[in-house]
Amino acid sequence: MRFHRESRDDRYDVVVIGAGLGGLAAAARLAKAGRKVLVVERHDRPGGYAHAFKRKRYQFDSAVHLMSGGGTGPVAALLGELGVADRVDLVRVDPFYAAVFPGLRIDAPLGVEPFLDAHARAFPGERAGIAGFLRDCLAIREETERVEELGRLDAVLTHARSLPTLRRYHRSTLARVLDAHVGDAHAKAALGALWPYLGLPPSRLSFHYFAMMLAAYLEQGAWYCRGSFQRLADALAFAIVRDGGEVLLKSSVRRVCVDGGRVAGVVLENGQRIDAPVVVSNADARQTFEEMVGLEHLPEGAGKELAAFEPSLSAFVVYGATTLDLAAAGAAHEMFLYRTWSHDEDHANALRGRPSRIGFTVPTLADGVLAPEGEHLFAITVLLPMSLERSWRAAKERYEDELLRQAELAFPGLRASLRFVESATPRTFERYTRNTDGAMYGWAARPEQVGHGRLAARGAVAGLHLAGHWTQPGPGVQGAVASGVAAART
Repeated sequence: MRFHRESRDDRYDVVVIGAGLGGLAAAARLAKAGRKVLVVERHDRPGGYAHAFKRKRYQFDSAVHLMSGGGTGPVAALLGELGVADRVDLVRVDPFYAAVFPGLRIDAPLGVEPFLDAHARAFPGERAGIAGFLRDCLAIREETERVEELGRLDAVLTHARSLPTLRRYHRSTLARVLDAHVGDAHAKAALGALWPYLGLPPSRLSFHYFAMMLAAYLEQGAWYCRGSFQRLADALAFAIVRDGGEVLLKSSVRRVCVDGGRVAGVVLENGQRIDAPVVVSNADARQTFEEMVGLEHLPEGAGKELAAFEPSLSAFVVYGATTLDLAAAGAAHEMFLYRTWSHDEDHANALRGRPSRIGFTVPTLADGVLAPEGEHLFAITVLLPMSLERSWRAAKERYEDELLRQAELAFPGLRASLRFVESATPRTFERYTRNTDGAMYGWAARPEQVGHGRLAARGAVAGLHLAGHWTQPGPGVQGAVASGVAAART
């Protein structure tokens, strides 16, 4: 598979800006349909937040740890449709996470009944409430899929008595729905332990999107991509090139050309003009509209509407390799290590630069070839705002030391056994992905900013389409891929 740094032509049916999973999914679908497609990516490899990097003998995922949509799910279905399923080896991860609180650890198994049993064992008096909460999660997913067949959510909800759970909860927070079902504060904290995957604590997080995520994991499985998630991105890129498309790396779009109120093409950073009647932007939403398209080409008030959206947090991540036997030490593929029972307190502490919760990921439990025999890779993640530090370069060592200190509390001997360590700051994520302030999830996953509350696949200018985690339905591998499929369809 060959990628290029300069376009071989100056006219395409579609130009896709950004080779994140949304852009790759859109481009692959369009190329398979016979469109002449050009993908423009500023990094030296495709993938966006799904890209991986190699250090010495180690292969690290930059940000993605797990995905739903494998097995019988939509991501696996797309790979099959594109004829590249054999290029992606998805490994089932079960339990798919472990939540560790003061005095309690819950390993979350796949499957609705096993998940219910695991939480009911910890909180036997709340079994009925936990079951009711899970029923609502499954109902949200089933009703949302029905909405996707019927049309827009706001139109459907005005008359659809067949969507009772969506009518009741589509603008609710996770905390509100937990309160409706469960009385024990610790049980509610345990059920909401997966919130870092969407970037907001239960008091602010969309129940609708959390329910979609949890139900997808429980019913479709949780999956790691053998060899790193770069393999998933590479498979989509292969499909594009095989079907006649082109992928430009280390290149970027300076401007989207608009003529007579519709898209006419793009201008690359090197000055090359590419004519195309359709542009799909997988790039940061504000950069797309404010810098590449220009607010003067948007409907009146669109700039204010865009400015009103709240972006998600970024992250600080420590990537490490260790000779410590993390499997024997009780590590899971994905762990959330909480020092308090209050998700709001943990979130507030992170916003102040004093994290009291860390994510601890060990991908070598699912795929031992990522590191030499006898070693494990790990990633320690905490969500933080870019604005927290004036100089992330100056603060980097301090945060790295604190996250390693917290991980050492769970895994004594970790530091002494280190063979490699490197960290990424919010500035790092911004530099490699061009997401403003290193936003990890596009817009924050508040109730009013997910699903149809997010930007639509069809942009505000004729011929402009959107993909990626800034648009519908929301963040995550499955969400990004779904956005690309939707962009290709529109």
